[in-house]
Amino acid sequence: MGSPSFRVDVETLRGMINKLHTAENDMREGLEAMHSTGGADNVGTKKLDDTCNDFYKHWQYGLDQIHKDIEDTLKGLEEVVKAYSETDKTLATLFPMPGQ
Repeated sequence: MGSPSFRVDVETLRGMINKLHTAENDMREGLEAMHSTGGADNVGTKKLDDTCNDFYKHWQYGLDQIHKDIEDTLKGLEEVVKAYSETDKTLATLFPMPGQ
């Protein structure tokens, strides 16, 4: 049986951080674009306007919750990236590659 190994790809973690930022921004921009057309009071019938307003309110609340979760996740990921980067630098100093 081979020995287990554990690897962390710091650049992949950084990419995940960027994707989370982008996803949140895209969702918020889409919601704001819908709202910036004058709100949902100009869509059509009263029932359709009310439905659009409800949609906006729910998504606004949902995005606020997603934002909180993303912020918590990002803080954790940034700490992990920093810790692994520092560990890699320390190990490289302690155990230099042969010929360096």
